[in-house]
Amino acid sequence: MKNELEQVLNDFISLAKTYYDRKGNEYLLEQLEVALDKLEHNVQDDIDEARATYQNVNTICLLNHLHLDKDEEALLEKIKEISMSKGWIGGLNSWNTTNTWPGK
Repeated sequence: MKNELEQVLNDFISLAKTYYDRKGNEYLLEQLEVALDKLEHNVQDDIDEARATYQNVNTICLLNHLHLDKDEEALLEKIKEISMSKGWIGGLNSWNTTNTWPGK
């Protein structure tokens, strides 16, 4: 599954780079690249990273009024599916992750 998430992140990064002048896009790219780096260096497992990435991308979009295109939305949905791949427990954990606000 790790390879699957890495592929989704690489596809998302490639697509997001085509929107270089979109407001807030730099934050989206940074998040996706950090997530990919964590996976490549075994800092985070795939499911936990998918949860965090799903939450962070949604937060970035909300705060920056960033609108994803249909292909980006499909990739974000795939990240969500990976985050919920451990059945309802994984889904509950994903729901908890996406309903938190990052704080300092």
